Amino acid sequence: MSKRVFVIFMIINVIVWASIQGCTKITYTTDPNSILEFSDDTLMFDSVFTTIGSISLYLSVINPHDQALLIDEIELEGGEFSSYRINIDGQGLDSSGNELVSMQDVTILPNDSLFIFVEVTIDPTNTSLAFINEDRLSFKVNGNDQFVDLISYGRNAVFHHQPGNWFNYNNPPENVLECEEVWNSDLPHVIYGPIRVAPGCSLTIEAGAEVYVHSGSGIWVQGGSININGTIDEKVVFQGDRLSSSYLDYPGQWGLEFPIEFQYQGENIYYTVSRGGIWLDRSTNSSINHAIIKNANVGIWVDSLGQGAEYALKLSNTKIYNMSSVGLLSQGGYVNGVNNLIADCGEACGAFTLGGKIVMHLSTFANYWVDGTVRQGSSVYINDWYESSGNIIQHRPFEEGTEFRNCLIWGNNAELDDFDELVSSLYIPSIYASPLFTSCGLDVQDEDFPNNLLDVNCTTDIAPDFVSTFDRNFHLNGNSTVWQGVSSTPPFDASDVSKDLDGQPRSTFSPDRGCFERQ
Repeated sequence: MSKRVFVIFMIINVIVWASIQGCTKITYTTDPNSILEFSDDTLMFDSVFTTIGSISLYLSVINPHDQALLIDEIELEGGEFSSYRINIDGQGLDSSGNELVSMQDVTILPNDSLFIFVEVTIDPTNTSLAFINEDRLSFKVNGNDQFVDLISYGRNAVFHHQPGNWFNYNNPPENVLECEEVWNSDLPHVIYGPIRVAPGCSLTIEAGAEVYVHSGSGIWVQGGSININGTIDEKVVFQGDRLSSSYLDYPGQWGLEFPIEFQYQGENIYYTVSRGGIWLDRSTNSSINHAIIKNANVGIWVDSLGQGAEYALKLSNTKIYNMSSVGLLSQGGYVNGVNNLIADCGEACGAFTLGGKIVMHLSTFANYWVDGTVRQGSSVYINDWYESSGNIIQHRPFEEGTEFRNCLIWGNNAELDDFDELVSSLYIPSIYASPLFTSCGLDVQDEDFPNNLLDVNCTTDIAPDFVSTFDRNFHLNGNSTVWQGVSSTPPFDASDVSKDLDGQPRSTFSPDRGCFERQ
């Protein structure tokens, strides 16, 4: 037989086989004992804000038998009034284009399965407490009724949304916030889109408030101020608005994004400008006390100083962690900070660039980033220059009084021979007559690091004995005197430094370095 004849013969056989298979009649078992199996007997959704859809959960519906099963009906028992939405093997709408609530005569072949995807959107109620929302998926097969429970916990919230074409910087949308707006702790606050604090106005967030921020969203403080007034017992918490357990420690969930559109040579150009979760744009005397800010791209972004203000930001007793980029970013900002923990960021915990005035005492910058990507930046980076058009160097030195005192700066890249956790890029380091770092515990291995930036009490090669970097427990072990610092009074008052981040008493004369005092 020639090769050509053989090939033709095989093609004919394939066609005949396929046609026979296509005409094969499926035999179903009607045995009442032949029932379905499920990957879960309950789909449990974590807390869901009212009016906001959840993530999708899926259910595997399994035929474990050697004969096909015919499911007479799959039904969402709440029907069109249910808070849940279903998609059965890729079909989410019925023949009329409405959301699918049931499907009849569904075949599952022997030892095969199908997938059902479920989402939920919950209507508001009049309660401030979490409430349960329930429904069921029912399956009718071989005279049996089988069920899978659907359970979610709903939470009412105050929603903040400001529509408009955002990044016309000189003509932004009208502000939806009151000029002296106050957010209390009665209900969670959910931010959709950029929320703007207009020049001369303020936003006050009271102790115990919970703030949940949608992707691409945040707070733009444009020439005004934000005052976050948490306490040791009632902290103000900022995080993403996805509440399922898989998002509990997921970085980069939120942060301001401004879409830009313009024409260039007849073409429409689109791109996105990103800023911090909280962007202080020429802020006037903003303050953040006893807050937790987590899981954004940049936690706080400070740009310069508002007219006539003493400082852009006073940051105290605050935890900032798990940022995909930078925890605290300053560009020519004026920041007074004490008792802060900034940890585990994809680039740097603190980036202090283009000068300004930074007074940061009794704070811990601990970068043990382990989110599957290699960290490229140092724990702390300082810079006082940039190159403008025409390759012209613009020098913006830090102002007199800039000082990091009694701080710890360390991380998991300190083990690398060619990588410091404190990196400086200063145009003329020798201009700084006073050390920028006083009595700090630092990782500095670079022989060219300007020593005039460090006072004699700094240690540069002793790793802090943290309790557990894996659990973000950055308390110090032991009683070694190497971790004793010097007084932070002045510039801070004794009341500012007499307690650590936990609210525990600390020495005002020889406190421990970092944000926690050994007890």
